[in-house]
Amino acid sequence: MSTTAIIMMSLFIIIIWGGLVFSALALRKTTDERSGAFGSSPYATDTLLIEQEFERP
Repeated sequence: MSTTAIIMMSLFIIIIWGGLVFSALALRKTTDERSGAFGSSPYATDTLLIEQEFERP
């Protein structure tokens, strides 16, 4: 492999794995209440969601 190919491969490996590490660290810092489709909605508490699931026919 040429020097240019090795440099490009190293650069993209760092970018891909760096993004993975960054996203994993960001997920560890974010609470479950702030993430997701429901966010901090008053209708998205665990008790209400469990009740709605058991009310299904």
